Amino acid sequence: MAKYAPITVYTYNRYEHFTKTIEALRNNYLAENSILYVVSDAAANEKDENLVKKIRDYSKKISGFKSVELIFRKENLGPLQSIYGAEREIIDSHGRIISMEDDNITSRNFLNFMNQGLERFEYEQSVYSICGYCPAVKRSTKELGDIWLYPWNISWGYATWKQKYDLLNPLINNYEQLKTEGILRRVNRMGGLYITDSLKRDYMKTAYFPDAILCCNMTKLDMVSVIPSISKVFNIGNDGSGNSKGANTNKYDVLLDEGAKTIFDFNITKQSLSAEMTKEVARFYNGRLVTRLARKIGIYDRLLSLKQNYG
Repeated sequence: MAKYAPITVYTYNRYEHFTKTIEALRNNYLAENSILYVVSDAAANEKDENLVKKIRDYSKKISGFKSVELIFRKENLGPLQSIYGAEREIIDSHGRIISMEDDNITSRNFLNFMNQGLERFEYEQSVYSICGYCPAVKRSTKELGDIWLYPWNISWGYATWKQKYDLLNPLINNYEQLKTEGILRRVNRMGGLYITDSLKRDYMKTAYFPDAILCCNMTKLDMVSVIPSISKVFNIGNDGSGNSKGANTNKYDVLLDEGAKTIFDFNITKQSLSAEMTKEVARFYNGRLVTRLARKIGIYDRLLSLKQNYG
């Protein structure tokens, strides 16, 4: 197994987002030691053909990594098949993966954090992933140290191992079973109303939320994710592009780690602070009272549509 995990960036038609993501990765301290995979889905329609071609032409010229492997789909597979098909192939080949969307701007020490976390927690059965994004909640890093534990994965730049990936994939929405088993009540008690709401909407085919499937099954298996106390990822995709379906918000903006630190302390000594952070982040994701009520009674889609249409 290679010392450093391969990086995989999934992309479709967002040229500006994609190039910014690659440039930030190229600026990482460990970029030249890392394999980069670019997974480009084929155009679904004529209007996207030029953008897909532009992304692929750029990808052929990417340098600054140990190697660049290009996976160009010959036909449009959609995000489910294109992303998870490639993810499965790469993690089977390498035993671990750093998985990224094409709108994740990373700090220079992102790859250091990911790879050190993979080494530290490989044999900790309760840890599913190492995440790069830390939600925008205020907490002193002096209190937290370098990391804290969250009950669920945050997909904006994360790393995992084959043996743990195999436990939860393929992602199948067993909403009714999880409800019967009491898993959804348990997720809600932990503050994950936004997760169970998303799972139900995915199950009803009104939205696409594979992350919700993953997170609920993490709860079922008592698994957690490692989160940096200072975010190593800034997401630039909440601008109405991609799968954000018209939503334009700065709610998820964070201060990206600008420090030169490359060695991190992954010892968990403050579990109580992790619990406090989980509560704060759950409140952050669940939203205000009206949003929480809408989630509970199943009309959040309509509320979101009103917000988008009328501001």
